[in-house]
Formats: sequence, structure tokens, C-alpha cells
Amino acid sequence: MTSDQTKNTSIQTFSIGFFILLLLCLIFSAKSAQAKNENPLEKPSENQANNNDLEKQYLTLFRKLFFSNTYNSLKCYENIYSLLNKASADGLDPTDVKVIFIFDKDHDKLVPSNSSKKIDFSIQRPNITLYKTRIVYNRSAPPGEFRFHAFAAFQNKIMDFDYTNSPKLLPAREYFESMFSSKEMNRKERNDLFSRLTLRVIPAKDFLKNGLRHTSWYLFDLETQFPSQSLLHFLSNLDDSQNKKQPAESNP
Repeated sequence: MTSDQTKNTSIQTFSIGFFILLLLCLIFSAKSAQAKNENPLEKPSENQANNNDLEKQYLTLFRKLFFSNTYNSLKCYENIYSLLNKASADGLDPTDVKVIFIFDKDHDKLVPSNSSKKIDFSIQRPNITLYKTRIVYNRSAPPGEFRFHAFAAFQNKIMDFDYTNSPKLLPAREYFESMFSSKEMNRKERNDLFSRLTLRVIPAKDFLKNGLRHTSWYLFDLETQFPSQSLLHFLSNLDDSQNKKQPAESNP
């Protein structure tokens, strides 16, 4: 073999080797890009699994306390405090939990200021009606009339120690419509009612941090820190957020 033939053979061998190396690099890059694109799809699945596990833990604890001696039918917000206090002791993440107080929008119309120190508790204020309390279910009693009510929400599901005689996590809209309105109401009547009913939503961390206070503190003194909103507005925002979430979840 001449020197020129040897040289040509070397060049061919080098060219083939370089081509193979380049091809391998391209294949590796393509697989790396595919893996990066797949990872974001895996994370939501992991997050969803963790979320479902946390929801089950809260539901288990809620059911345990629902039938325990710690339950007090006249202390709705204290029942929620016991639930969150126990959840905190068990190491459950309270980030997605809120405490909700509900009352009539005219509840404080006769109050001279937002300070509970100036409230005259002898003044008769409007009550709200609860249609499916444990008392109603257990004794076939008429709907209960209360000055306010309190319960907890895990994301968009409600935990209420006073709702029926069976502990469950109930979708928010289903809960509000069955607990605070009668079946006989038409849509306009229900919307009018829900525009009157007022919510104060307090993150669980803040609720625990401040400890148990007099009810007037939750109903009046927290307006600046946690502004109230109508139930109608709350449900409208909830529907909007769920409508935005559904298309995102359905995309491949």
C-alpha cells in the first residue's frame, strides 16, 4: 500500500469515527431534551399524590375528633382549634387549611367601631340559619339559628364538626348550598341570601398563632388583616379558579 493510499484510508477512518461520534452526541442530546420535557409532567403527579395523602390524613384526624369527647356543639371555632392543634402536633402541613367564620353582613351595623371593646352585646343582631346541623339530624329539630358559625377548609373542601352526623370533606359549593340554604329556595333567593352571608377567611397558621380569643375578635377586629367578603363573591372566585385549573390539567 502506497503512502497516499494509507493517508486516504486514515482520513476515511477518521471521518467515519467523527461521524459516529457526532451521531451519538445528537442522540444523547435528543434524549436529554426529552427527559427534561417529561420531568414537569412527573412533578404534578408527585404533588398530587402528596396532596391526596395529606387530605386523607386530615380526614382521618377529623373523623377521629368528630366523635370524641373534645367535641362541643356550642363551640364551633374551638372544635376547629382542637383539630388544627392536633394536626400541628402530628406534623401535618397547615398551608392549605383555612378557618372560615360566617355571619350576616349586618351583624355589626350597630357597632360604633371595629373594636370589640366598644361592642354592646345586649344589642340583638341578625342570625344565620344552619339547615343541616348535627342537632337537626339527630333530633329532627327545625333549622338552627346562630349568631355566627365557624369551620375549616382544606383547599376547596370543607370540614365542619356541626354538619350532619357524619364527618366528611365536602366540596365547598355543595356544603354552603346544603348547610345555609333550603331546598325550596330558587336561584335568585339563594343568590340574595349568599350576598348577605359574609365570610372571614383566616389561614390556619394565623388562627393557631393567635390562640383562642373571644368571638368578637374574629368577627370584628380582624377586618383590616383579613377583610371579609360575601359568600356569593367567595363562590364566584372559587368557580373561576376551578375553571382555570381544569383546562390546564386536561392538557397533555
